[in-house]
Amino acid sequence: MTTRVLDGFNLDLPPTHAQIMALARQHRSNLEDAIFHENIHLGNFCLAQRKRVYDFTRELNPEQRFEFYKAYNGELERIADEDQLHPADAEGGVSVFAIAIVLAIIALILYFGVIRNMVG
Repeated sequence: MTTRVLDGFNLDLPPTHAQIMALARQHRSNLEDAIFHENIHLGNFCLAQRKRVYDFTRELNPEQRFEFYKAYNGELERIADEDQLHPADAEGGVSVFAIAIVLAIIALILYFGVIRNMVG
């Protein structure tokens, strides 16, 4: 069995489920540590980390790659922190009622401020 080193982990080819879980937890820990460093750009850090994972998975066949990403992404989602300031249900957008109210207010302002003075 062949092994590869990815971010300090020795991973078998194909990696075991436990190895994938450990790698995902390590990547999450690395991200948490990077948040508090002033000299690390998080976007570049995350892209580099995902690029290393991508390069590793190119050595797997498509079925193994699918299983790897299913386990890796599932573990990252499982250990993700819930963002209390931006809950998932807040992504619904603005209601139609709120848009209608804003448009009505704009129409009233235009009518009383501009159009009535021009006509009268």
